[in-house]
Amino acid sequence: MGKKILIISPTPSHPQNAGNRVRINNLITSLKNLGYDIYFLYINQEDGDVELMQDCWGEKFYLLTYQAPIIKPSISWRLVTKIKSIFGREHIYIYSIDDWYDKSVDSFIQELQRKEKFDMVIVEYVFLSKALENFDHSVLKIIDTHDVFTNRHNLYLKKCQSPEWYFTNNREEAKGLNRADVIIAIQLKEANFFRKISIKPVIQIGHLLSLCKPITKKRADPKLLFIASSNTINVHGLDYFLEKIFPLVRSHYPSVELLIAGGICQIIGNYPGCIKLGFMEDVGEAYQMSDIVINPILFGTGLKIKSIEALGYSKALVTTSAGAMGLEAGKNTAFLVADEASAFAKQILLILNNPKFFQELTENAYKYAEQYNQNNLRVLQDVLNKRLS
Repeated sequence: MGKKILIISPTPSHPQNAGNRVRINNLITSLKNLGYDIYFLYINQEDGDVELMQDCWGEKFYLLTYQAPIIKPSISWRLVTKIKSIFGREHIYIYSIDDWYDKSVDSFIQELQRKEKFDMVIVEYVFLSKALENFDHSVLKIIDTHDVFTNRHNLYLKKCQSPEWYFTNNREEAKGLNRADVIIAIQLKEANFFRKISIKPVIQIGHLLSLCKPITKKRADPKLLFIASSNTINVHGLDYFLEKIFPLVRSHYPSVELLIAGGICQIIGNYPGCIKLGFMEDVGEAYQMSDIVINPILFGTGLKIKSIEALGYSKALVTTSAGAMGLEAGKNTAFLVADEASAFAKQILLILNNPKFFQELTENAYKYAEQYNQNNLRVLQDVLNKRLS
């Protein structure tokens, strides 16, 4: 039996209807394939399919009910809020690193460690980093960060959106990061940021992919595809595409249709030329139905799983600079990037009207994704071999 690894996650591995869930599932699967004995502790901050997870991970799956702590702003915070209100400035509450941590899980984690004696623990997201304090120095402690949360709320405010989910400042984020022995960043820009604020070593491991070789040619009735969950960033990006870009594409290529898959289908309305597929348990089916994948998001953090996933399926991808974050090395060879609506539409039409270019782009997408996967697996295996040997 291989070394024992405990994964502690607020996000389920199933259903895989969001990028972070796909990442967590693929990471666990890769660790199992490398010969490690994996245990999965799900602290259910998000709704998941418990039966599917039990079927997948068997007796090594554990579920703890998350009790959201009551957050009481400090006296200093209330004072700052009052001062800002006088000057008409909207205040955004900055979470402390442990505001989302449920201390009631500690006793269970400690008992599980006494029983199983894990060699390594991986915590998903820095806001659960306090869980690492339940393990002594004999255990390798890792944080899989997913995102930078320092000032994350400003990304929403700049796009006139209400901030969602977790955000903090660099002092609090550094406090959480420094609880780990190793920090996993999902892309280079974020790795460099973590190296600036943390004293702990940072490694870069992007999304571990499923790979599918390219099809031989584009269909006569081309289909675009957007797969996304229903979060604000995705809805904002799709609205932008449907209002500003899709009409330009259809004015030149009337037969093109947009397939939309995932939880976002429950949020958006009906538009001409759009087909809502809903949630698809096997996203590979959606990719098989399409020719060009779009990712028109205009802001965000982390790595855009939907972008690299499309390349893994050998799809021609058109995205924005925000959608290409962390994948810049593949720009204009493995995929196309455009931020202005007219330029985005032009890139789609270039692919639709040029079969040879379409084929070249899909082949380059596969090559890029294959090399990207190999690099990630090598880094993952290297750190585990060095630390767990």
